[in-house]
Amino acid sequence: MQFIQDLITKYPELVKYISIPVTCAFVGWITNYIAVKMIFHPAEFWGIGKLGWKGIIPNHAVKMSGLIAKILTERLVKPHELYSRVDPNEINAQIADLINLKAKEIIHDIIAVENPILWNLLTEDIKRSLEDEVKKEIPKQIVEVYKSFGKDLDSVLEFDEIIKSSLSGKKTSILIEMFQRCGGPEFQFIIVSGIYFGFLIGLIQLLFINILGQWWTMPIMGVVVGYYTNWIALQMIFKPLEPKRYIFFKYQGLFLKRQDAVSLEFANVVANNVLNTENLIRLIFMGKGGDLLIKLVIERANALTQQKLQDKAPLVPMLLGQERVTKIKETIAEKLIWILPEVANRIQNYLKDTLQIEKTIAERLSVLPKDEFEELLHSVFKEDELTLIILGALLGGIVGLYQAYLVF
Repeated sequence: MQFIQDLITKYPELVKYISIPVTCAFVGWITNYIAVKMIFHPAEFWGIGKLGWKGIIPNHAVKMSGLIAKILTERLVKPHELYSRVDPNEINAQIADLINLKAKEIIHDIIAVENPILWNLLTEDIKRSLEDEVKKEIPKQIVEVYKSFGKDLDSVLEFDEIIKSSLSGKKTSILIEMFQRCGGPEFQFIIVSGIYFGFLIGLIQLLFINILGQWWTMPIMGVVVGYYTNWIALQMIFKPLEPKRYIFFKYQGLFLKRQDAVSLEFANVVANNVLNTENLIRLIFMGKGGDLLIKLVIERANALTQQKLQDKAPLVPMLLGQERVTKIKETIAEKLIWILPEVANRIQNYLKDTLQIEKTIAERLSVLPKDEFEELLHSVFKEDELTLIILGALLGGIVGLYQAYLVF
C-alpha cells in the first residue's frame, strides 16, 4: 500500500495515464454488465410514467414464446409425429383403472344434470348396469378419442397455446431460464469483453489526450467505449454465421459455434418444462380435446340408455347448447384434473421413452440452418438492442465526466 502511495506521489503523471485505460476497462465492464442484467430484469416495469424499464425478456415474453412455438412445431417436433409414436392401448392399460374410478361420477353428471327426470326413472339395477357397461367402454373410447385426434390433429391439440402459456405470463421465469442456459457463455462474454475492448479504446484515448490535452476527450471516449463495447460484443456473438477467415485466423459467431451444446440445453428445458407429461395430458383432456371427449361419452351414454330403456320409458334426446357443453366440460375436466398427478406419474416414463422429445429436439436443432438458429437467441436482443447500446454509451459518458473531474 505504501509503495502505491509513493508511486502516486513521485509519478502523478504516470498514474494519471495508467488510470485512463484502466478506467475505460471498468466502463466497458460495468456498462456491459448492466446491459446483460437489463435483458432479464426487472420482471415488472420499474419507473415513473413511461420513463422506466422492464427486462427485455419479461417485456416481450409473449412474442418470444410465439417464436419458439413456431420453431418447435414447424421445424423441430411436429405434433403429428409425436402422435404417431404413441400407442393409446399402452396408455390405456396403465390408466384405465383410474378413469374407471371417475366413471360413475361422470355418467351421473352427464345424465342426471342434463335429464334429471330420466335419471330418476332409472332403477338402481339399471343404473349399475349402465355404469358397468360404460366403465367397460371407457378404455375403448380413450382409443377412439386418440384416433379422432389424429384426423384433425392441429385443430384438436392446441400445441401453440400450451407452448406459449408455458413460457409467458406466470411462467416467464422458464423462458428466462431457457435463454440463460442457452446463452450463458455468450452473456458472460459480453460482460468480460467490455474489459478488453474498453482497455484497448482507453489506449486510443491516451493518444487523444497527449495530442489535444483537453478534458472533454474523456467523456467523449467514455461514450465511445460504452457504445462500441456493447456493439462489438453483440456482433462477435452472432456474426459471421459460418466460419470466416480474417487474414491470420478463422472466426465464427460464438453462439453459432456452440450450436450442438445450445441444442442440448434448449431441448432439456423444453422437455422438462414445456412439452412435459402433465402438459401433454392437459392437451388431451382440456380445450378441444375435452370437447371431443365429452361428445364421445355423451353419445355412448345416450346409446346405452336407449338400449336399456327401450321398453320402459321414452328417451328425451340430450341435445346440448354451448352453455351446457361448457358446464359439463368444466365438471368432467375437474374430475380428470384431480387424477392428473397420478396419471402423469404412471405414464411419464412411457411417454418420455416413446416420444423422445428431448433427443428429437436436440438432434434437429443442432442441424438447423445457421440463420434460423441465430434467430433463436438473437430475438432476445433485437427488440431493444439499440436501446441497450445507447444506454451503454450514456453510462460511459457519465463515467468519463467523472474521470475528467479527477484527472483535470
